[in-house]
Amino acid sequence: MFADSVVEKDEDGEGEETRGQRMNDHGHSQHNPQQDESWDLAKRFRDIQRVGHLEAKQKKEMSEKAIQGVINRARQSLGPVQKPYRYESATQEEIDSSGGAMQSPELDIEETLLDRKNPVFQVKHERDHGLVIVLDTSLSMKGEKLALLGATVAAVSMSVPAQALAILGFDTSIHAIKKFDEPATTEMCVERVLSIPPGGFTNISKGLIEAREWIQQSRFKQARVILISDGRYTEGVDPVQIAKLLPFVYPVKIGKEPFGRDVMRTIADTGMGTFMEVREMKDLPLQLLRAIRRWVK
Repeated sequence: MFADSVVEKDEDGEGEETRGQRMNDHGHSQHNPQQDESWDLAKRFRDIQRVGHLEAKQKKEMSEKAIQGVINRARQSLGPVQKPYRYESATQEEIDSSGGAMQSPELDIEETLLDRKNPVFQVKHERDHGLVIVLDTSLSMKGEKLALLGATVAAVSMSVPAQALAILGFDTSIHAIKKFDEPATTEMCVERVLSIPPGGFTNISKGLIEAREWIQQSRFKQARVILISDGRYTEGVDPVQIAKLLPFVYPVKIGKEPFGRDVMRTIADTGMGTFMEVREMKDLPLQLLRAIRRWVK
């Protein structure tokens, strides 16, 4: 359940206008009617699926446009996307036997001179710290808010190695969007978010319990959990008690209202994470990616 919010500058002091005048006052891209149309379809994605007089082919085309509109929105917010890498030294033999896991080898002149026998290269690997995104998808999450949640998922999906990323939604039920090591594309993830049925209470503890089970069943035992909600749980037990059972929990509170803020701050303290507040839903994709780069190292 998310509250309405007021305009707030992001942590770098940039507002929507400062970032290259990419958005108009309604959050739509400027001077691009096709993107505006795709975004409008994304906001009406559930309605499109329910309309009885549309042919299956027409529904499919409109759905594909909507999904692409969400992904375009994420790219527009983020600019060029770079996945996090770590670097290490390797010999040519190690590179050849890695099966492509060692990327973009560059000759390390200093190490090669020290070795004096074989050339040594610097190669990069995608950082694969486990990350679970836990999304509040309860009753008020509909229309443009759901589309923006889809844009957030798209941004994370494009920026985090697929094998190390898991995403789930929660309300009264759990909605599995992507599990660890599942080769789901960004398009698939966005479609699953937009297809979540409306309704349900806000059961934060249920979402955290499910995240814990996913982590326990995975190879990412120290995975970070990022909880996105307004913090106002209306069903289930106190989520603070569940946060104690997780390795790391980073709560992201949506909205300017104070209700739920104390709960989210306490979850951060208990879950050895960091609290963050995003007052405008449209700022969530960019703000979350910046936070992930700080939190997941």
